[in-house]
Amino acid sequence: MNEKTKEFIIKTAVITLCILIVLFFIKIWIINPLSGEKTVKGYAVQNGGGHETSGGFKKKEKIKINWEDADSHLGKYVIVSGKIVASYKNEKVCFLNFHEDFRNYLSLVIFADDFKKFPDNPDKYYLNKNVTVEGRVKHYKGRPEIILNSREQIKIENKD
Repeated sequence: MNEKTKEFIIKTAVITLCILIVLFFIKIWIINPLSGEKTVKGYAVQNGGGHETSGGFKKKEKIKINWEDADSHLGKYVIVSGKIVASYKNEKVCFLNFHEDFRNYLSLVIFADDFKKFPDNPDKYYLNKNVTVEGRVKHYKGRPEIILNSREQIKIENKD
C-alpha cells in the first residue's frame, strides 16, 4: 500500500467515526427528548407508562383533559373536547380557539402545508362547533397549542 492510500483510509475512518459520534448525540440530545424517551447513561429506558410495540416505538398514551388545563400538560398526548369560539386564518396558518383570550388558553394550529388535508376554510368550518381533538400539547410564545397535521385529529361532536 502506498502512502496516499494509507492516508485516504485513515481520513475516511476518522470522518466515519465523527459522523457516528454526531449521530449518537443527535439521538440522545434531540430525538429522545422529542419522542419522550428518557436515557440513563446513554441507554434508552421506557418512559413511565409507555407501551412498547414490536417496532420499538411507543404507543401514544392518551390522557383526557379539560382544554382549560392544557398548560399543565405540556409535552403530553391528550384528548380535549370543547367548543371552538374564535378562529383566524391567513395564508400561512389557521388558529382554532376554545376561548376568546387565545393568549392564555389552548389553540389548535393548522399550518398552510396541511390546509389541503382539512375542509376549505377550516376557520369557518369548525367555528361554533363542539369538537374532540387529539394531539401533543406544546408551548409557543408562552401559550399552549396543539398542532393539527391531519383531519383525523379533530372530530366534530353532535350536540343536540
